[in-house]
Amino acid sequence: MRAIIIFFIIITVFFHSAIAQISTGEVPAGLKYGIDSSKLSSQIYDFTPPETSEPGDKGPMLAGFSIPVHSRYSENAVMFELPDNTVLWQLKIEVPGAQKLGVVFTDFFIPENDKLFIYNPSGKQYIGAFTHRNIREHGILSTQALPGSEIIIEYHSINNPYKNTPEFLVEELIYVFSDSGTEKSSGPCNVNINCPEGDMWQKQKRGIARILLRSGNSWFNCSGSLVNNTLEDGAPYFLTADHCGANASADDYLVWQFYFNNEYWGCTSTGNVPDTMVVTGSTVLAKASVQGGTDFKLLQLEENVPDYWNPYYNGWSRSSGSPEHGVGIHHPSGDAKKISTFISEPTTATFTGGQTGGFWRLIWAETQSGHGVTEGGSSGSPVFDQDGLIIGTLTGGGASCNNPTFPDFYGKFYRHWLSNGETESKILQPWLDPENEDPLVLYGYDPNAKTNFVKVDVFPATGGTVRGKGYFAENESVSLKAIANEEYSFFNWTDTLGHILSTDTILQFSMPDKEIKVFANFDKIQINVPEVITNEKITIFPNPAVNHVNLILENVYGTAEIRLFSSTGTLMINESVIIYNDYHQIAFPLKGIKQGIYFLIIKTGDKVLNHKLIVNPN
Repeated sequence: MRAIIIFFIIITVFFHSAIAQISTGEVPAGLKYGIDSSKLSSQIYDFTPPETSEPGDKGPMLAGFSIPVHSRYSENAVMFELPDNTVLWQLKIEVPGAQKLGVVFTDFFIPENDKLFIYNPSGKQYIGAFTHRNIREHGILSTQALPGSEIIIEYHSINNPYKNTPEFLVEELIYVFSDSGTEKSSGPCNVNINCPEGDMWQKQKRGIARILLRSGNSWFNCSGSLVNNTLEDGAPYFLTADHCGANASADDYLVWQFYFNNEYWGCTSTGNVPDTMVVTGSTVLAKASVQGGTDFKLLQLEENVPDYWNPYYNGWSRSSGSPEHGVGIHHPSGDAKKISTFISEPTTATFTGGQTGGFWRLIWAETQSGHGVTEGGSSGSPVFDQDGLIIGTLTGGGASCNNPTFPDFYGKFYRHWLSNGETESKILQPWLDPENEDPLVLYGYDPNAKTNFVKVDVFPATGGTVRGKGYFAENESVSLKAIANEEYSFFNWTDTLGHILSTDTILQFSMPDKEIKVFANFDKIQINVPEVITNEKITIFPNPAVNHVNLILENVYGTAEIRLFSSTGTLMINESVIIYNDYHQIAFPLKGIKQGIYFLIIKTGDKVLNHKLIVNPN
């Protein structure tokens, strides 16, 4: 599956120029006609970046600044007549010291058939053509930044070339002072998404995007994900953290840029990261601050993500239960897409100033290719449970390559759902469940794949649970895991005809071209306990027990062997005591004993007493 996805992306890049925004991808006329741009005089903007402090705890990563221009394009551009009797306008802009330059246009209007391009003087990288299809009601267009300190803004007037003067404004320049992908800006411990750790997460990664966002006069990097809704209609909903652009204005959101498939092809960080697929502009649907809330923001992108970009709208879980394991996928320090892995259950926590108990606290694990963590720029990225479903969004934490076992904190998805207020602007539910279907989980949506559902019946229903159910494309790898409840053990997997598929707790297979149903079968555990003899009496308190349990033994004499077994037969306590009287009390600490049902067995001579004990530790 992974190889197919990578091949798909390569083909997309090939057919859509060196750099493709949602535009035609054609070659600029100035390059086709070989116009010598070196003869153009540059409009030079000298800019000294203001002094900045280091970003805070996993905050948005500062990437650049806005340079105000507010200049009408046609008043500064040079006009050329081309051999085909069309007209070409060119404007060269230079900002010494910039690593990348982008443009924000206002009053943006292009007649049908006219075209706008931006490229660097070498002509090696360009974006466009932007056409009348890129016109929006508010008249704002934000373009991605190109490498280098110089750009050429080219307008090709085709219809009535001497009458259609381009009247839009170059409102501001986007001055980027660090070329993150090329400089491999994140720490060396991080793990690229196409390393082996990412093999099982190739669908989920397609929903993740790097955000280049404006807030005031500054530009920052954050991360986030496309999310599915119960209509499963590919609506361009995008989930991130509210502290990403917490002070952004409505106009700021209109110029935000979302970079999809921004990743290295393989496991090593070789070559440049392809900035190939960018959506610009968004509006806020709902959000909740980290102060008193759970730190989420749901955006609607201004453009639908093209299906040929191979997007994936990630699914989510509203379960309040802690996942067994999972991953985070993100863009640390604005770098290429990375993956971080946790293998122990996250715990409930409260982030500084946030909603009480509204966050997951987790520790990242060392894996085959490194010890993935998070950094500034990872903010807003999703964390997935073992079923590939979003359960939270990154708020902050201390994990780093220098301190990889420090915890990170994610706002809980199930708290985002309804716990931040009562209005639509503060909760996820009205947007992701518009028809009030009230699902506990929703699997992801793939607009390019015919998917079928893996259905699992558990027998008996109280026997256990199964992880890994969901929608899968034909030939996609499926991995199901059976987890027994207390007092049960896993028995086997069977198909609808009763044929045994496996006796291992993990069942793996390739998805057929139709829905499939399997049965996970569990057995009730029978613990062999000798028959209780005579009139001896045992009293246990408290039961349920918390930190310790007291035993009162009556009419029991001599040496007593006291053993505590789990419901699966594991020996937890093994003690011997000598009893001299007919009333004896003993206290046992329960440190390290997990929540569950246990069996206390006391043997003296040839006589045996047994009792059930419930443990509910703090």
